[in-house]
Amino acid sequence: MPLHALLLTLACTVAGQSAWAQTKPITYHIPHTSQKPVIDGVFNVDEWRDALRVELVNETFPGQNVTPPVTTEAYIMEDGEAFMIAFVAHDPDPSKIRAFYRDRDRSFQDDFVGMVIDTFNDERRAFEFFINPLGVQMDLIQDDVSKREDDSWNALWDSAGQINDDGFVGEMRIPLKQLRLPSGIAQQTWGIDILRFYPRESRHRISNNLMDYGVSCYLCQFKKAEGFGEVKQTTNLQVIPTVTSSWSETRPQPATDPWLRGDPKVDPSVDLRWAINEDMILNATLNPDFSQVEADQAQLDVNNTFSLYFPERREFFLDGAEYFNTLSSGNNNFASTSGNTLVYTRNINDPGVGLKLTGKSNDHTYGLMVADDERTGFLIPGNQGSSVATIANTKSRDLALRYRYDMGRKMTIGTLVTVRDADGYSNKVVSSDFNWQVAPSDRILAQVMHSESEYPLSIQTAYSQKPDMGGSAWSVEYNHQGRNWSWVLSNTDFGSDFRADLGFIGKVNYREQLFNPGYTWLMEPGGMFNRLGLYSAVIRTEDQSGNLLQDSKWVGLWFNGKYQSYAEMTMSQQQTVYNGRTFDINTGGLFANFQPIAGTQLRMNIRKGDAIDYANTQPAQNFQLSPGFSVQLGRHLQVQLNYTHQELDVSGGRLFTTDLGDLRLTYQFDNKSFVRAVLIYSDTERDPKLYRFNIDQHSRSLNTQLLYSYRVNAQTRFFVGYSDSAMQDSTVSALELTYRTVFAKFSYAWQY
Repeated sequence: MPLHALLLTLACTVAGQSAWAQTKPITYHIPHTSQKPVIDGVFNVDEWRDALRVELVNETFPGQNVTPPVTTEAYIMEDGEAFMIAFVAHDPDPSKIRAFYRDRDRSFQDDFVGMVIDTFNDERRAFEFFINPLGVQMDLIQDDVSKREDDSWNALWDSAGQINDDGFVGEMRIPLKQLRLPSGIAQQTWGIDILRFYPRESRHRISNNLMDYGVSCYLCQFKKAEGFGEVKQTTNLQVIPTVTSSWSETRPQPATDPWLRGDPKVDPSVDLRWAINEDMILNATLNPDFSQVEADQAQLDVNNTFSLYFPERREFFLDGAEYFNTLSSGNNNFASTSGNTLVYTRNINDPGVGLKLTGKSNDHTYGLMVADDERTGFLIPGNQGSSVATIANTKSRDLALRYRYDMGRKMTIGTLVTVRDADGYSNKVVSSDFNWQVAPSDRILAQVMHSESEYPLSIQTAYSQKPDMGGSAWSVEYNHQGRNWSWVLSNTDFGSDFRADLGFIGKVNYREQLFNPGYTWLMEPGGMFNRLGLYSAVIRTEDQSGNLLQDSKWVGLWFNGKYQSYAEMTMSQQQTVYNGRTFDINTGGLFANFQPIAGTQLRMNIRKGDAIDYANTQPAQNFQLSPGFSVQLGRHLQVQLNYTHQELDVSGGRLFTTDLGDLRLTYQFDNKSFVRAVLIYSDTERDPKLYRFNIDQHSRSLNTQLLYSYRVNAQTRFFVGYSDSAMQDSTVSALELTYRTVFAKFSYAWQY
């Protein structure tokens, strides 16, 4: 878009900003009660007689603010220590209620009820609490500024649910000490969205709020609730000691090496969470546990030049993690900056001590995190790929400092500083970001970053890095998300010497311009489709010298339909430069996901077309097939399988065939305990004659894990398990074990 056109658009949109940005009036007054309802999933009228009754009368999906197919009543009240809500969810046929026993945060395909609460009433950040009809808990953080929703956050709260002859009842009690609130005020004002999800042929979303489909913000559409005038001041301290024990054996070369038996290990650790007041939280950790109790999801890493991203799992780093968010690319799935983050705490691999302070005071949001790390590892990025580097026998000191200022309800400006240093090594990043919702459907995002780095001789030699380097990066985006039309216009520039060693920035030395328009048809309920969308994208990427890296054009068609189906078809035409060669790449893809019956989800992802053989820098033909399913056998047993088959052909024949399978069987005894078996298998067959270097013709691996878990709550839990790894290559003729371990973990949350 020419600059004068952009300025004209801004002038027109800003003119109408003040009217729609006004604060909504109070709709609900949350009553205070001395009642102590028993959270058991049975609605007792006497226990909830003081509560405010709210009926959920709006279906917002697939219908557009229409009368929902079922009746739902919510009853809300508070006792000065906790916020309590009960749901009476009527159902014309309770036998069709979808409810299964699962681990927490795993029941989003079931019937479920809950709420989203904006406790600061700033329309930027909210807590989400949901339960299914059996009381299985799900809690999340909603960041409406960066457009991220994170289910890794875990709070301590009580819930119960029961199915009855009229539907089901769900009850929740959420201690205020688990939330973050404005401190020092007489009355709390919250934004609140009370929800029921009713999945049958379609997944009906039912709310107390109307939805404006032409507004790109979510929290700004909430009705307002006032209450909590008698909040009781209590000590808010949580101490979680943890003991992890393990015993392992290894043999790096199974054909020749004997088993090396390690000594049994016992690692104590402790996490502390202290709410200094309602809106300031201090976290501390000593030797935080990083045991892989939850196996990472398998990802294909064949013919891939960029490092894989894995999520954080340690509680110390999860609590308040959203306070360090900067920009997100929103709904843009094409830009090279998608998924970039300047604070990626899995880089802090083996910390001994950590301290974190996060809070919000009026319009000021802040976060400070410091930690040491016994091992120092980070990404070495480029515009053709990235590598993981490690400085041997080096301890690093890590710091992240974040500040954000909210200018009114629709604009934020912020800064982030990260520092990582050790003897002979350092990386410092300073970033400023800007996010302005200039109109109901329009948002401008901008970020500028600068880094200074010093690398030791080992990194200079192994990865061709300069001893001292400074680099900058910036991005600007105009994002329109209206009722029907949407488009993204962005410009991104990452200098060749920019580094963010505490973050996950896998690509530098490029400039990218993107235009991504789309149109969505909102259908009336009852037809074949609920939503139908058409989009395209034009992207041009160059290196910092102006040389072409990629010129691509995309077109896609997607729809939501019956049986909770989603399908997307894409076609692309690209010209890509890799290792000095230019490749013409035309591809097509199909993704489909649907749920034909309760407890069953089927997925399919197909890609076919031109590709690059990155190992040998030559053109190739790619075919990738990725089916998957999740099946519930009764209320307790779940079977999940994700499988990928890939073939890559070059002029001389089939370069490789690879298969990757991830099978998980879980028997959930109840809401608190389960046993899970995980098998991750990979098998790659290559033609060594087609490679320019020596490579194994056949390689296989098998990783298994058997785990039993018992949870009293999100922080008090016990695990015991066994895991092993087996491999096969040119040195062994069959799969042979190379590693095996038995482990146990116990943690207990003391609350004061």
